[in-house]
Amino acid sequence: MTDTPFGTLPNDVKNAIESLDWDGVVVHYEEIGLKGHNRTPFVRALKRNMDRAVKDLGVDVRSEWDRLVLRCPSEKIKSVLEKGSRVFGVAYLAPIRFLQKDREELATAAVSYYKALAPCGSSFAVRVRRVDKTFPLTSQELERFIGARVVQETSAPVRLNDPDITISFRVYENCVYLLGPRVPGPGGLPVGTMGKVLTLFSGGIDSPVAAWLIMKRGCFTDLVHFHSFPDPQPVRSSKIPSVADALFQPQGLSARLFLVPYYPFQMALLSSPAPPHLELTLFRRFMVRVASRLADEYGHQALVTGDNLGQVASQTLENLVVTEEASPLPILRPLLTYDKNEIMTLAQRIGTYHLSTQKYKDCCSLLSRHPETKANLRAVQSAESALPLEKALDQCLSEMVIWTVGIAPPSKEELQTQVEDATTPANASATEAQS
Repeated sequence: MTDTPFGTLPNDVKNAIESLDWDGVVVHYEEIGLKGHNRTPFVRALKRNMDRAVKDLGVDVRSEWDRLVLRCPSEKIKSVLEKGSRVFGVAYLAPIRFLQKDREELATAAVSYYKALAPCGSSFAVRVRRVDKTFPLTSQELERFIGARVVQETSAPVRLNDPDITISFRVYENCVYLLGPRVPGPGGLPVGTMGKVLTLFSGGIDSPVAAWLIMKRGCFTDLVHFHSFPDPQPVRSSKIPSVADALFQPQGLSARLFLVPYYPFQMALLSSPAPPHLELTLFRRFMVRVASRLADEYGHQALVTGDNLGQVASQTLENLVVTEEASPLPILRPLLTYDKNEIMTLAQRIGTYHLSTQKYKDCCSLLSRHPETKANLRAVQSAESALPLEKALDQCLSEMVIWTVGIAPPSKEELQTQVEDATTPANASATEAQS
């Protein structure tokens, strides 16, 4: 897997943008194409999300049979490729030129492409995909004709296997595309096609990556963050909103960030002290209960955490089982089998690592430094029975505030298309404020 951050253009793409004029960008998908008769809603969602991602560029996004086409002038190509290559569901993008279905025009374009982009003596190959089968030449015949013209004009060597430069054409019904170098996308499925979840969000390295991965699988997610401050205002100037923005802005989305105070749980511990080695397990179960209550109120279908099996003492299999017992909803753990280096590499690629490593006092740092590694459910439930947890939970929810992260809050119509059940419940009990 490459370590290149998403949205970073390869050098050959930069060179192509600077050296040639283009008419737009083509977007191709892979996994969506496997959906058969169910493909239509996925393509529609991808177009909608791409529209949002490039909205500020004023680009026309159109859905064609097996692709999206973004028509834009050459000066916007770079920005479109950078923004579009971060949208989930995209396999790759490429700059394109629209050409007439005339073999002479195609050959001339190929020669110009080679001269502009290939260092002297570079080998090349021509690749043609003939989608319109009524075109009089076969793909192979057209490849030979164009290739012969490039050799005649440049004396370039042909190498069909692993050439230095590939000149690609797609023959469609109305025109032919000349494709520039590819820019890889993140793949996956468009956000909003696989339901709605709630991610427990610490702002450290792991939980943002978990949220990113669950969005990559098509889920829309809101975030819930437990803070250790007397009021939520210090969170506003911390890394938390910035990390959240880094997740949603590339998708052109906004989301709720639920800010829940930690101190009601801390007061519950002080009122009836629990065994120190169980404090962290008790808190994790408490967070799950709060998150489950929010999920029930706001229509989330599952919880998401950044848990990684065995990474720290609280994430042993035994402890994960005890934590999950407190949730009536499934808990999804996208990072369960990742090692720390893999998580850090992915955090760097998605642009959250440098933000996540900024100093911040999270709630877990206030608990015992020697947590139980193999918690016993009965012992944990016994400790819970001595604590006023229901009172603490109600207090947390009553003092919770909600901020909007990502892009500016959407209109009601836009919110409905983000995810079908994303409307705010009428009985919402917290204060909502824009971040």
